[in-house]
Amino acid sequence: MRQKIIRAGVALVLVGAAGAAGYSLGNGNVSAQTANISIPAQTVAAPAANSVRVIYSLDQKQNDKEIIALIDAAKSHVYFAIYTFTLPSIADALIEAKKRGIDVKGIIDSEQSSNSYGAPITAKLLAAGIPVVTEKHTTGNGIMHIKAIVTDSAYAIGSYNWTSSATNLNDEILEIGTGSELRQTYENILKRLLDAYKGNAAAGAAAPVSIGTIDYTEAGAHIGALASVRGMLVDAYTSASGTVFLDFCKSYKTCTFSGVIFADDVKKFGDLSRYNGTTVTLTGKISSYQGKAEIILSDPSQISK
Repeated sequence: MRQKIIRAGVALVLVGAAGAAGYSLGNGNVSAQTANISIPAQTVAAPAANSVRVIYSLDQKQNDKEIIALIDAAKSHVYFAIYTFTLPSIADALIEAKKRGIDVKGIIDSEQSSNSYGAPITAKLLAAGIPVVTEKHTTGNGIMHIKAIVTDSAYAIGSYNWTSSATNLNDEILEIGTGSELRQTYENILKRLLDAYKGNAAAGAAAPVSIGTIDYTEAGAHIGALASVRGMLVDAYTSASGTVFLDFCKSYKTCTFSGVIFADDVKKFGDLSRYNGTTVTLTGKISSYQGKAEIILSDPSQISK
């Protein structure tokens, strides 16, 4: 169970590849070069050919406008994959691109796109005729954690979700580039996922139907379902990496169910030890990891007494 944090590192692979392209230092004199490193200024415009810009979100607080500039400059297609999408301005830009004949397709996370924040955007895109699909993993586990957009001439990738907080409050990095080889690499990945998930259309405003409240010992029989799983919480265990595991058995190794809160989301929940020894309900999609059922929590509303 404790090894499951490895999954969180997978989402960094694409960003790492992009960073390697954007920060090649050339000769070996690192100390001399680092003294002159600077971050290119934001321009809020489609980038020039064969260029790369790495943008820190809080310098200008306009990463949303950078994304919109890429969409507006597209001539044939726009493919996107985004974990959390709540900005109407980017949705409007995608819809306008669709109206002018651009091929617009997207991949979004199943839970993020159907919660109260993401569902209105999902519904808006679907109503405009934009195909939007969600991840479909055989185990019922795994999230769609990519944050990327690719057009016929450019790409943008990084930690930046399409939300107000990511635009105005969070420390985020967005790499925008036009190099043909890297752009094509990202496009190939998005096209691969669009094809793999084409039968899994996003639900939009119609959120998945819950099977109701079940005991934690029954969770393993409902992999892939939305449910409220209830039981006595034995311990909220924090791993060395900062991920919290909500254990419902004295021995997590033999327990058939647990809750998982990844390190990036833990601060939202406050002191989770307050739930120790009490009966709690975890609500979300039941997934499977190494033969055991779990619910991944990203919002405090998913846990209640």
